[in-house]
Amino acid sequence: MRRTSTNPILAGIAALLLLQGCGGGGGGSDLSGTNVLPAANAGAAQTVTSGATVTLNGSASDSDGYITAYAWTQTAGPAVTLGNPAVAQTSFVAPLETVATTFTFALVATDNRGGLSPAATVTITVSPSTSAVVVTGTVRFARAPFVDAYPYGLNYAAPVMQPARGLLIRALNGTSLAEISTATTSGTGTYSLNVPANTNIVIQVVARLQQGNTVSSPSWNVDVQNGAAGLPYSYSSAAFNTSTAVQNIDIPLGIESTGVASATYARASGPFAILDTLYTVIQSVLTVNPTVKLPALYVDWGSQTAGTFFSPTTSPHLALTADLTEDTDEFDTHVIAHEFGHYIEYSFSRSDNIGGDHGLGDKLDPRVSWGEGWATAFGAIALNDPVYRDSFVDNGVSEGFVFSTEHNPVTSGTPDYDGTGCWCNEASVYSMLWDLYDGTNDGGDTISLGFAPIWAALTGAEATTPAFTTIFSFIDSLKQQRPGDAAAINALLATQNIDGANLDAFGSNETHSPLPNTLPLYTSITRGGGAVTLHTTDDAGRDNKLGDHRFLRFDSAAAGTITVTATTSNTNDGDPDFIVQNREQYVPVENPPNSQHSDSVSGLAVTTATTYVIDAYDCANGCTSAEGTPGDYDLTVTIN
Repeated sequence: MRRTSTNPILAGIAALLLLQGCGGGGGGSDLSGTNVLPAANAGAAQTVTSGATVTLNGSASDSDGYITAYAWTQTAGPAVTLGNPAVAQTSFVAPLETVATTFTFALVATDNRGGLSPAATVTITVSPSTSAVVVTGTVRFARAPFVDAYPYGLNYAAPVMQPARGLLIRALNGTSLAEISTATTSGTGTYSLNVPANTNIVIQVVARLQQGNTVSSPSWNVDVQNGAAGLPYSYSSAAFNTSTAVQNIDIPLGIESTGVASATYARASGPFAILDTLYTVIQSVLTVNPTVKLPALYVDWGSQTAGTFFSPTTSPHLALTADLTEDTDEFDTHVIAHEFGHYIEYSFSRSDNIGGDHGLGDKLDPRVSWGEGWATAFGAIALNDPVYRDSFVDNGVSEGFVFSTEHNPVTSGTPDYDGTGCWCNEASVYSMLWDLYDGTNDGGDTISLGFAPIWAALTGAEATTPAFTTIFSFIDSLKQQRPGDAAAINALLATQNIDGANLDAFGSNETHSPLPNTLPLYTSITRGGGAVTLHTTDDAGRDNKLGDHRFLRFDSAAAGTITVTATTSNTNDGDPDFIVQNREQYVPVENPPNSQHSDSVSGLAVTTATTYVIDAYDCANGCTSAEGTPGDYDLTVTIN
């Protein structure tokens, strides 16, 4: 499972710091004093007929500035599509209704100082159409199944039809393709649309999982599209007359048995297979958080070649591969669920995972072993399936990489494919999380918690831990949630060479390490207390492996400012860097490659009784791109 994941958070923060350092004149606005919030007006209530174009007559004013943005959201009624929700006056087509139906919309305005108005609402009542009929049907998509024998790849010759669940369905005019009405497919793929009688229409299935809106709970909106600016994929039926009351739609695989795209409907089912996996995963999340509001997300599947990863920057998205000659992800349910697990951790907890290349059995930076192990375990839990499968192509043959989250790395002796148990091993993390979840007890696993306590730990103390997020911070949070299960949790930890007794978020009492000079996990440092020397090594690999980065803990006793300095014993091309963090507040200090042997930041504000953690590294070992000669070096850090 060698996947490249990225953590663009730090890059974004670094850019922010650069912006903060920029001078320059402003526009002359006086931003001092108290801002009077703007006032929004959503317009008068309206009663319209089915099929009519409705204009929402919004406006806003600001007594001490001007309006810079508008945002419309629908808060009640069957979902409709607004023409442009970011302008004062927008419109939509009133769907055909068989009974009088109320739609409610909210308008929020933003002023030039970032102030948000209270939401103004308007109610639109759509009168029933006297000529409406109902068209129903079932939507299915083709999925390529895995072969349960070597080489464990995808079987394009025997696609399986499955219901397309939770998708946006649109009835379009058969000639103009104007939208007539919309609906969402059910949990069995069925739909029902109100449409005008004796009219030629097209049914369009949109690659969008849709539930609720930004105000209601639960809610989500997930598109599969090609690139950040793309529209969601779609599949349309042939035109038909609405005198036909039932219209079933089967979305073809669009891939020949040989593994090449079909000439017609090429790869048509791919986007819908991705969304169906996410539908299953979201249903699992609902069991532990029935009112969950998922932040906006899209899936980039098509022409992108950067790899498979989750990116939280700008517009959060999952990137999935779509290369039939090398690696394509649309039918890899666990791969999709794994990346969604990163999104869940980022959205509802906290992720300090630095990303990078990783594989089973690697000795990883503990932030990486936790983040990747969590994502794999989340996928298995959400799919209720411990068998992870990842398809790829080798010399034109579809093959599969397969392992089970039920398989635990060995405590000692000859390791299997997933290495030896360690807090630095992602396989240790995912296997322990699966053991905490599942109902099968074996070996040192004598505990069966289900998903709810794991979710509570993830979103509880783990989200606000002063330490970096690792297996230690998660188990600390879990024990706070489940103190009565501490003994069983400790026994499970012991199978993976982790000391559970007196465990804290910093792993302070951990004694097991597969490499010398990598414990303690955090070394304490004080202001004016002298230099602290740490050893960095590339023995396990570079960039994100164990030993590349070393951690310090600074407990601020008093408020003020500090100067942090790091130097390296690498005298040839050394480039020491560090990150100071208080929960999610980052101060990265990175100089150009090989620029000097010391880095320093002055004037860093700290507060009383606050814990800060520092990630220190030499770029020869700890940077994504090779900068210098990897090796064993000493890092010396001071705080003054």
